[in-house]
Amino acid sequence: MSSSSRLLAVSAVIAAGMALGAAVAPASPAPAALGCRPDSVHNPWFTLSVKRALLSCDVVEVGVSGGGAIPPGGADLSVWGPDNFQHLTHAEAGMYKTVWRGDHVPGAQWCASFVGDAGEICLTS
Repeated sequence: MSSSSRLLAVSAVIAAGMALGAAVAPASPAPAALGCRPDSVHNPWFTLSVKRALLSCDVVEVGVSGGGAIPPGGADLSVWGPDNFQHLTHAEAGMYKTVWRGDHVPGAQWCASFVGDAGEICLTS
């Protein structure tokens, strides 16, 4: 057998092995979706949102922003959450305000309303 025939035979065996390996190799699993709950809820007056840790559903920030129906000049909002968290803030149309930062495991309930409980919305993280 000549050297070019050997080279051709070896190349054919290598190519067949690679093709066979590609055909039977299991597909790598798709990265698992984190499956976090929604990041925000809204009504016509404001949006309550959470920001999450990079690789988990843990909440690292809670914020509010005013919606299109909020009165001119904004309105005072009450925000509350786990561990007896309570905060008052002023929301204006289109402006986002952070009301809480830290680390909190998913499953906690965060709520916001106009002062006096009108327009209440809640988000379970």
